[in-house]
Amino acid sequence: MSSAAYDRVRFIGYAIPTTPADIVAFGDQRGRGAMAGTYRAADDLAADVRGRAAVMRAAVDLARDALPDLGDPSVLNVFVAPEFFWHGPVGPYVSAPGERDAAEIILDVLRELFPAPQYPHFLLVLGSVVTTEVADIAAVVESVDARTRTDIVRHLGEGVQRSAGVMRGVIFDMLADFIRSAHAYPLVRLRNRALMISATPVDGILSPLGAEAFTTQKHYDSNEDFLLWEVTGKPVITEPMAAYAGLDLSAGDFKAHAADPYGIFAVRGDRSPVNVAVEVCLDHADRRLRKSSARSPWPRPTDGLDLHLVPSCGMQLHPPAVAARAGGWAFNCDGRYPLGNLGTEGVRRQGFVAGVECVYADYIDSASPAHGAHTQLARVRTGARLSDENAPGAMDATFTPPPEVTLDILPVPRTDDTDALFAGGGGAVHIYGRSEPMPLRY
Repeated sequence: MSSAAYDRVRFIGYAIPTTPADIVAFGDQRGRGAMAGTYRAADDLAADVRGRAAVMRAAVDLARDALPDLGDPSVLNVFVAPEFFWHGPVGPYVSAPGERDAAEIILDVLRELFPAPQYPHFLLVLGSVVTTEVADIAAVVESVDARTRTDIVRHLGEGVQRSAGVMRGVIFDMLADFIRSAHAYPLVRLRNRALMISATPVDGILSPLGAEAFTTQKHYDSNEDFLLWEVTGKPVITEPMAAYAGLDLSAGDFKAHAADPYGIFAVRGDRSPVNVAVEVCLDHADRRLRKSSARSPWPRPTDGLDLHLVPSCGMQLHPPAVAARAGGWAFNCDGRYPLGNLGTEGVRRQGFVAGVECVYADYIDSASPAHGAHTQLARVRTGARLSDENAPGAMDATFTPPPEVTLDILPVPRTDDTDALFAGGGGAVHIYGRSEPMPLRY
């Protein structure tokens, strides 16, 4: 394909709810929360992947076909879909030892669906996939230990529902404390990976990758990544049964090969590479990239992140967590909740959200208002100083008003696949800078 000299950027978010069906919610939907419900997924892995891939391609194609300058080598088109877009009927996709990992299978499908000549100058962050390797998953989910853990969180969750005032908070804290304790002794180890396809091959910051399909892995598990219990009685992997595999971020977060768990990479460009990082949901609240970017051995002191991307299911941008440098951009695409109030979905909004001056838009499913999503874009005025926000002299990122950013909102039509696999409808594509892409840097 033709060379690229990126000096402008366009952000596209697929605001589709990726939360379970039949939600029973506890705690703060926009903060410390948890839920019961049921997973919508096909029992057959191949059928589930085909269905979700068809939904994803419809959203990407809707955005691509709306662009007036497709193929412009000066514009990098960044598409982000939410966390948990890909999952199976028990929560994660499960493979037995020796079987091929579901993330590899999905990436093969995505390579075929999104060939570079048809999606020129696109960086596609196509949601995240949760996987685990277990020899006998039925034995795990039906074990006494699993049933006991689930019974405890159900008892506490129902106690939260029945309580009010101070005791409601006390019982919710007990629920959260039990889940944290259970995470220390998991019955299954999971991986939650963002799946990425780039028409322009990406490199590591320090070494060539030449990768067009690659992943990054989430580090932290929250109270709400998996169901507290399954409301229809199906055996599933619940929150107190699972924990994510640990990551070693002591030497930073630079990618060295396509399948490693790290999150910082470079999109090639004739003038200079575009430095990008992808941080999944709770890792943002934990300031993973702010800390790991500072630990990473950048070649020059002036180097840093141009684009900080946060696919999530229950997160928004936070000033202490944004790691992009001055003039860079932070972009969040979330599959759990709206940022505004009911009645403001489907329109461009601008203002401060939790201390971040931004442009944003919401999606709420009219047929099921408990299911929402949002996208959020902010430009960094000054980058964070020091990795530890509490250290003497530390400063959080600050933001500049982005009045020049246009936002087009395109509803994605419902299909049999969206109805079968997603509880909150087809979602909407949010295109920031459709007709006038934004400058990539100051």
